[in-house]
Amino acid sequence: MPDREARKHPRIAYGAPVTISWEDAIGAPKYARASFTDISEGGLRIEVLSNVSVRTYVSLRAERLNLSGSATVRYVVRTGSKYRIGLELSQPLRGRALAAVQSLAPSGSDL
Repeated sequence: MPDREARKHPRIAYGAPVTISWEDAIGAPKYARASFTDISEGGLRIEVLSNVSVRTYVSLRAERLNLSGSATVRYVVRTGSKYRIGLELSQPLRGRALAAVQSLAPSGSDL
């Protein structure tokens, strides 16, 4: 897992559903429901039942935030039956999207 000191943006603990889609190694489309564990301006960490390979390009949609976009898998860690996946967003969260995350997150949730 990446070193906490290497992060460019503070993490905000955030638990909400997100849908991701990607293509597997042979080009077959894959979809999964996941949960945010935290989010920052430049990326997010999710938990999902499916393994997604590092460097895979994923599309994501979080209806609660009215957020959709794309990201690249930076790391994958298996924890029990789930995978914790770190995603780097293709475009950083700005303005309303970042404010929405901050307003919905529990107070004192910066990691």
